[in-house]
Amino acid sequence: MKLLSKDMQDTIAKQMSLKARDIDVCLYNILDNSLPKEFILDCLSFYQNKDGGFGNALYIDNYNPNSSVYQVYEAFRLLDICEFDSNSKEELYDIIINKAGNYLYNRNTLINNKWNLNTESNNNYAHSELFEYNDKNFNLFGLHPSMAIVGYSLKFFKETKAYYKKAYNLAIKLIDEYLNKNEVSKYDLISVDSFINSAKHLGLFKDELKKVEDKLKKDVIKLIDENKIDPLDIIYLDYDKLNTIRDKALDDLIDDIKDFGLWDYKKSWGNMKYAEEDSAMIKWIGANSANNYYILKHFERIE
Repeated sequence: MKLLSKDMQDTIAKQMSLKARDIDVCLYNILDNSLPKEFILDCLSFYQNKDGGFGNALYIDNYNPNSSVYQVYEAFRLLDICEFDSNSKEELYDIIINKAGNYLYNRNTLINNKWNLNTESNNNYAHSELFEYNDKNFNLFGLHPSMAIVGYSLKFFKETKAYYKKAYNLAIKLIDEYLNKNEVSKYDLISVDSFINSAKHLGLFKDELKKVEDKLKKDVIKLIDENKIDPLDIIYLDYDKLNTIRDKALDDLIDDIKDFGLWDYKKSWGNMKYAEEDSAMIKWIGANSANNYYILKHFERIE
């Protein structure tokens, strides 16, 4: 089993400070215990709009300054990585969460119990194909990021809040949809994996979660066999067959660090319409490296 050595970590820290966005440097420094987690709140506040949503390329592949649901998902994902929950006492956390809850649950319309990850104004700004506002992407993403957001909502809001109650009722519907879903995509499974982690943390839906987890095990292995999902896309599911596959992927992840000390970014926007893709790929080097460090830390691959 390979580990990320201390020398490699020192190089990552140095290169992150030179090449990454402030928010990605902040995340990395929180994960390596160089900064308290509260610093992520200040970073996120720069991306939050007056309507409570997030925009401004918090998620790098969408340059729309306006709010969208997927950008809220990205903010919630970062808060979860930094281990915030409803017991957190920080005033800025409450402000950020409550404004985001208002955006999600009061200002956005659900379509068949799901939010559209994209917003129409995306199409006016540089973005990857996945963030084009159209029916194709809504159908492609399926349960994602709605199911993950619902799980985060249950984790972040106190039970007395209206947003918690709305999320709870929505969770029941999304669980049922997943259990009856025959054809799934990697995006569905990413959201289901996240939701299970949140629900387990809270001790919710115990009977239903057993069924969801059993289905997820089968669906993940099927998509891995079909080369339709990266084993490291599913972070929280504990399953022997997946763990064996994931161990090899974690070794490969450590081997994949480039000579300059960070991980390269291998994806593309799927089109050649926007010159901003070049700058996005540079930003992704830092964001991808922070995310990879989190994965390695989660699986105890840090020396």
